[in-house]
Amino acid sequence: MEDGKLHFVQNLAKHPDSGVFLYRFSYQGRIFTGSTGCYRLNEARDYVNALKGKLSLEGVGIRRPQVITFRQCFDSWMKERGPQRTRKYTRSLYLMVTKHVLPYLGGLQLAKIDATAINSVLNRYLETHAATGTNGLALNISALLSFAAEKGWIPQKPRIQMVPVQKKARPVVGAPDLDRFLEAVDAQGNLHASFLIRAQLLMGMRNHEARMMKWSGLRLAQKAFIPDKTKNGDAPLIPIPEAMLGWFERLMPGSNPIGYICPARTGRPHGDHYAARYIKRAAKAVGLPENLSDHRLRASFANILNAKGVPLPTIQKLMRHSKVETTMIYIETREEEMREAINLVG
Repeated sequence: MEDGKLHFVQNLAKHPDSGVFLYRFSYQGRIFTGSTGCYRLNEARDYVNALKGKLSLEGVGIRRPQVITFRQCFDSWMKERGPQRTRKYTRSLYLMVTKHVLPYLGGLQLAKIDATAINSVLNRYLETHAATGTNGLALNISALLSFAAEKGWIPQKPRIQMVPVQKKARPVVGAPDLDRFLEAVDAQGNLHASFLIRAQLLMGMRNHEARMMKWSGLRLAQKAFIPDKTKNGDAPLIPIPEAMLGWFERLMPGSNPIGYICPARTGRPHGDHYAARYIKRAAKAVGLPENLSDHRLRASFANILNAKGVPLPTIQKLMRHSKVETTMIYIETREEEMREAINLVG
């Protein structure tokens, strides 16, 4: 740039500040200028060639859709769909696509992006990242191409092949560790955390179901609890185990209790992650994986029952699943259990 002027070489000039290539060319006596939106020379050339092709077709009366590159699709998604997603999701997609996709696909026309082009990006990413992360990148690309298909910029989204990932055993509290784990929870001195963790671990309740428990649902004489609302919208009767009865009595404020069983200071239920830190501390104290979570407590409930020989249909009813296949997702098969099973043959 000299005296504020850009020098174009073969219709292109790189902006000294942003690094984006700008274009300037003449066609049928008209001067066309603008930004390619590309940071790489080869991408910018592809963009200009596509634009010239579009102009030549329009010159003979053939109208074609607007030339859209992957980078332009990405920018449009960020403006239109980004604000509709969570900040965490949008930021993750932005960082991954900007760093690992745009340098290779940014300047390509959407119509030219096929499975081969996508796989080349994923294979390059897989060289330095795990398979799960690679599949995350694939999902980001898929989201952008689905957006392009909705806009009519491409007829359909190319098929994206996920990388096979070996399933790892997820953390659960097993029957041998159950008492020690609960003792480690109680040692932290939070009555509400002790109750909520037990509701999930001993009654198989979901996180939100435990936090939303009200005294109006308690049927102490029947040793049962009826939630106001469950994930499926029904309100089944949930049996209360003997080990939980005393905890209801400890929290009961009077003869006619009302409201939530474990209310926060505001009177509303505790937040989603209220018990998380107590779970992690207890897990660490007894030598369980520290990524143990509320959701895994419900899975622990299913696995403890399964290990004790409770029939799968019964576990399904206790977990309030409409399909037994859903219950089976929660059941973890450990290597030692497989060895014990295989030794039963013969």
